[in-house]
Amino acid sequence: MKKFIIFLLLISTQIYAQKTLDIKKAVKIAYKNRPSLKALKFSTQVNESNEKVAISGYLPQLALSSDQLFQTKSKGLQNRTTIQANQLIYSFAGPKQLKKIAKKGTELAKLTERNHEDLIRYEVEATFLQTWLLQEKNRVIKSLNISAEENIIKSEHQDKLNLLGKNDWLKDESTYATNMYNVYIYTDELSNSQNQLEYLLGNNYKQNGIAPKLIWNSNKPIKVKSLTNYYSKALKNRKEIKLKQKEVEQYIEYQTYYKNNYLPEVKMKGQSSRANQIKTNNIGINLSWNLFDGASNYHESQKANANKLKALQEKESYVQQIKYEVQKAYHELIQYKKQLIAKNAELKQAKNEFELAKLKYKIGDISKVDLDTSKYNIDNVKFSWLSIKINTTIKQRELFFACGYPKNI
Repeated sequence: MKKFIIFLLLISTQIYAQKTLDIKKAVKIAYKNRPSLKALKFSTQVNESNEKVAISGYLPQLALSSDQLFQTKSKGLQNRTTIQANQLIYSFAGPKQLKKIAKKGTELAKLTERNHEDLIRYEVEATFLQTWLLQEKNRVIKSLNISAEENIIKSEHQDKLNLLGKNDWLKDESTYATNMYNVYIYTDELSNSQNQLEYLLGNNYKQNGIAPKLIWNSNKPIKVKSLTNYYSKALKNRKEIKLKQKEVEQYIEYQTYYKNNYLPEVKMKGQSSRANQIKTNNIGINLSWNLFDGASNYHESQKANANKLKALQEKESYVQQIKYEVQKAYHELIQYKKQLIAKNAELKQAKNEFELAKLKYKIGDISKVDLDTSKYNIDNVKFSWLSIKINTTIKQRELFFACGYPKNI
């Protein structure tokens, strides 16, 4: 038992010796270290490169070729060198249209990246708050340990003096065992929560094997606006809705592209060739028109239209789902706020009872054991209040997440 008390003291000493970490910095660390987010950033770069590839079709195309040929009525191998140049003048289904499609792909990639950032932020914030709560539980655990030890010693003395019945002794013994179980499992709870936070943040979380002290202001008020306000914020900011809208826009661009494949394309062509000491040059305009291709582009256009209609239905499904998520998070937040109000009254009463216990101890009406028990009770009520405050804050963060983390929410 003494070893455990020393361990708790060491935890307290480390908390004040180690570096600190607030919730905003924790989210930034997670953004920096999450491999899945890095992968999405590379995907965005790929789509940005596709834009450059698409528009490159308007740049001149040059090709150099050299042939060794056998020709009739000539002796030996004959060399022919040719330089060809193509310059696209205009194409309805050309680079400009392909760039529009690629640009929509880039916008989709960026939105997917931002959507993943929202998920990471919510995961980190929720785990951070839960870990912070366990960090604050350290004081309650120490009070519980002291109170449990002193009460069982008191019961042992009373039992030796035959002041306790067998049933009362068994009750005290059972209470002690339960309290010490809560003391012993605390370190595992804290360690597991810290490990989960470390997983979410990556390698920059711990330094020299020591987790930082988490900083969070528990006195910050939790404000709630109207449900309609959160509805409008969610429909405007949720990335899933924006993603589906971008998909719709991209499929519209595909439709235009396949339809335009039935329109003419104009190129300027030039060629310079030298063979058998004879040089020939030619330059001209090339007009090509896809009059019939087995209706393949028509069917591709129809497929793009079907995908567009599918994306529109999926967008509407997301709208309904998001409304439900906002409504659920909102009403649960209201319930937690009501619990918090009730807990505020209980905390006020517990503080008053502890002040009375200190006065009674000062005048000798109660023992040190009773005072320590009272101290544990007030610490426990404080922690219970803190637990509800944390749950309320997590539910508020869930509501923000359901709204797409808009600014000035």
